[in-house]
Amino acid sequence: MGAAAAIADDVSNGPRVARKATQQPQTTWNVVAEAGDPAAERTLVVMAHHDAAPTGAAFDQTLQRTMAKLAPGVFERVDTSLPLWWPVVAAPALSALGAATGRRGASLAGIALGALATASFADIARSPIVPGANDNLSAVAALVALAERLRAEPVPGVRVLLVSCGAEEVIQGGIYGFAERHFPQLDVERTWFLNYDTIGSPELVMIEGEGTMVMEDYHWRSFRDLIDRVAVREGLALRRGMRARSSTDAVIPSRARYPTATLVSFDRAKAMTNYHQMSDTPENLDYGTIERAVALTHALLGALAGDEAASGVPSGR
Repeated sequence: MGAAAAIADDVSNGPRVARKATQQPQTTWNVVAEAGDPAAERTLVVMAHHDAAPTGAAFDQTLQRTMAKLAPGVFERVDTSLPLWWPVVAAPALSALGAATGRRGASLAGIALGALATASFADIARSPIVPGANDNLSAVAALVALAERLRAEPVPGVRVLLVSCGAEEVIQGGIYGFAERHFPQLDVERTWFLNYDTIGSPELVMIEGEGTMVMEDYHWRSFRDLIDRVAVREGLALRRGMRARSSTDAVIPSRARYPTATLVSFDRAKAMTNYHQMSDTPENLDYGTIERAVALTHALLGALAGDEAASGVPSGR
């Protein structure tokens, strides 16, 4: 049962007792740039991550795309992705339960799930690293494009931090270093976080929250409502209402009580195109979606600089 608790703690960005006890701290690199109005009291932190993902059979999208074809109406109503980490945690938990109660079925189920998880992770470990165009160089490119647009079209009244974190694929690596170094200087009442993660698929999506084990909506819905209003006003298509069972760097500022939102992208099967696949190359990106993310962020800065900022920040609470 301790193994199940350790896995759940690690993948959900908990205290990570087992990781800290068994691993030496590793070094990664974050890139932080400042743009916008350097004297402004309000700050928008726009985040990405610049490491690339592994491949493996676990990331095959055939089943998801088949379900979308066979039952499109049912599939359309499901706005929360499948909890893929639950079987991994269930394997040692069922084995422990079977050993403690003498239930052979629970033990066999735990062994079967454990073998499947072990094979899956072994396959991932031996598989090549993807080119990473969608996940997540699309977001890094958006940071560069946003910096260029701010130089051409400055927005007074908001400072912008452009942050690209390393080691996101190990379940949030670099964001912890950024938090330790920068959170003490970022006033929770005057700072917002917007995370870009895999934004090169056809449809731009703002997810409401995430949770590998327990679903957590991002802090301060009013900020997400503000982004939605800006998108409507600017005529930028943006889907809402979806939640992810994977983890992103956004969970760290959200738990620190910063108003937080994440932009991702999907195709018609609600899949991130070429996600963790060797086909994740530049020619397979939807550059229009990346452009919409940048345009939305630039327009959001104008809203945050004005009176609308009050609706997107937990002032006084």
